[in-house]
Amino acid sequence: MQQRSDTLPRWPLAVDGRLATTGGVLAVDYDGTIAEHGRVSAVTEATLRALREANFRMILVSGRRLQNILPICNVLDLFDRLILENGAVSYCPKTGTDHLIAPAVNERFLAELERDLPGAPLFIGRSMVATSARNADSVEMLIQSGGYDLYTVGCGGRVLVLPRGVSKGSGLSHALADLGLGRDQVVAVGDEENDIDLIAGCALSAAVGNASPQLKAAADIVLPGGCEESMQHLADLLLGRIPPFIAMN
Repeated sequence: MQQRSDTLPRWPLAVDGRLATTGGVLAVDYDGTIAEHGRVSAVTEATLRALREANFRMILVSGRRLQNILPICNVLDLFDRLILENGAVSYCPKTGTDHLIAPAVNERFLAELERDLPGAPLFIGRSMVATSARNADSVEMLIQSGGYDLYTVGCGGRVLVLPRGVSKGSGLSHALADLGLGRDQVVAVGDEENDIDLIAGCALSAAVGNASPQLKAAADIVLPGGCEESMQHLADLLLGRIPPFIAMN
């Protein structure tokens, strides 16, 4: 049995009119949630550091590949784990070690995809493949015709291709198990369709104000404003600076 650490903060959450208490783990998406144009602003960095100083544990869950996030993310030191490639890769900033936690890219599928989409931009990870959302129908047809054990999920202007069962939700579960934490301790926040699995089953799920309609419909609360304002508002709620509330959709 996992036990909640006594060092974790506790705060009241108003859910359907009932107050609950839980430990503090923040699971966040990167692009469009804490980062704009690939960068975390000074305001959002200060917000995240305030939560970390209040002993919140932090997990970053992103569709980015490791080599694409390391050079641009200036707040890696805040996170206990990074889950990348939409749930396929785990990275520990403290040790600098990474692990593939999903099946590797299907090379036959990749070869057929390159054949079917000549000249189309492909973003190839260790497990995930991504391309423009305009190619979603072609990708789906290839998966079905080839009998591949893969699926697609939208992520803004891109469509991600992953092994079935691999998602931001599965990646978060892996990180939580690794850290000895539980999903009932997690506040999860994101902005896109691929974050629906991330927020599912968490103690509190939130969509930033600029989130997709699909995520807003799935979240417990929709935060006001863009990235900076949304994250500030969430921090104010979690740190008890404003009364608990719930904005049901």
